[in-house]
Amino acid sequence: MFSTTIDVVAIGHTGGEPHALRGLLAEYGADVRLLPIGAPQHLADVLGGRQSRAEHLVLCCHGDERGILLDELAPEIARSQPFNDVLTPENAAEVTRLSGTLVVSTGCMTGTEAFAEAFLRGGCSAYIAPEDYLEGTAAIAFVSAFYYHFLQLKTPLPDAVRLAANLGGDTTLFRLWN
Repeated sequence: MFSTTIDVVAIGHTGGEPHALRGLLAEYGADVRLLPIGAPQHLADVLGGRQSRAEHLVLCCHGDERGILLDELAPEIARSQPFNDVLTPENAAEVTRLSGTLVVSTGCMTGTEAFAEAFLRGGCSAYIAPEDYLEGTAAIAFVSAFYYHFLQLKTPLPDAVRLAANLGGDTTLFRLWN
């Protein structure tokens, strides 16, 4: 029997991160789906609860000061999208409708008050993300340790985040809002 449902959302070119996390989370007993994002509307559908009913979302992405970076689209496709180039906190606030979902973002700079507020106001139970630019493997290390503690050891959420952040290096950049 599965312990929980997790959708790993692959946004842009994140290398092997989504696949590695999908396999790892399945080993931890979760029912895991991989959701590749081809266009901003796909991401809006996931965040709006139309393409995901999972208890957890892991957003594998890149970010900067503006928000979550999206792939560039051909102009004729971009015209029909709800947003382009970047998912800002304002965009996230407009589209997020997730009831009780725990969201983990691996993207640099996505751990801001604005993103946390957008996700929490959109119905998420908690939001976890890095506050600054981090070295890429730190994201996989953090998510792996967090879910090991949270799913396998049944560690309470704040403690699981603290333990995963305490691995060292850039894992210390991850923060919890709930």
